Amino acid sequence: MKRVRIPFDIKTLPVSLQPYIQAAAVYDSSSSEQARTLYIEGGSQPLFLKIAKRNELKREGMMSDYLHGKGLAPKVMAYEQDNGHDYLLTEALQGDDGVSGGHLEDPKRLAAVFGESLRYLHSLSAADCSFPNRTAELLKEYQESIMSKSDEIEAFPGGRERALSDLEKLGGTAVHDVLLHGDYCLPNIIMRDFRLEGFVDLGYGGIGDLHYDLYWGIWTLRYNLSCDDYKDIFLNHYGRTHFDAERLAIWTALTDMIN
Repeated sequence: MKRVRIPFDIKTLPVSLQPYIQAAAVYDSSSSEQARTLYIEGGSQPLFLKIAKRNELKREGMMSDYLHGKGLAPKVMAYEQDNGHDYLLTEALQGDDGVSGGHLEDPKRLAAVFGESLRYLHSLSAADCSFPNRTAELLKEYQESIMSKSDEIEAFPGGRERALSDLEKLGGTAVHDVLLHGDYCLPNIIMRDFRLEGFVDLGYGGIGDLHYDLYWGIWTLRYNLSCDDYKDIFLNHYGRTHFDAERLAIWTALTDMIN
């Protein structure tokens, strides 16, 4: 995980957040253009402060709080807004993400634990989750993308008609619904010596089709390990009886096209 110490003017933050940063060392730990992530060190507990456009972090805060209640996410210390930004302050989980702390040096073990950790998340009750319609949200986003794209659709086998038909196959059933991470990639799982500590970056989570998380798990292993050698280990340790290979293939084809 990248951490670069930076000067930081705490007066740029809402007043309620300033005491958390007072006299602390601040490090830039950002990994995307959508949000700035700061690592705060100096108090009794290291913290992360994420800063994004207004209303971008509310869902992440709610999902983090929800999964913290299940022992699988950092404690949310504060969520604040000003005229232009959201601020989400969380405790830092102990450990390293899936691409740090030596985890990539043992890819077989990493893929196994990565699959087992996802299966554990998906096995939890999600009856009281505040976001019960994640599959419907995704399918709406996919449909809008299919209707607006041209070159990508022409390259898709069967074109737009086939893509919309495949999309229809993914709706209308809750059989595969689980508690989704929503962005199940190696940087978003925290471990200590390959032991799961929790999950971060939960803003795309909710109740939805388990195959969506499986897609991103396969994608991140390929991307971060620069090969496709660990897909089967991941799926074996998730459990072959817990997913539908044909349905996963549909999610894969559509998501590859859209992204």
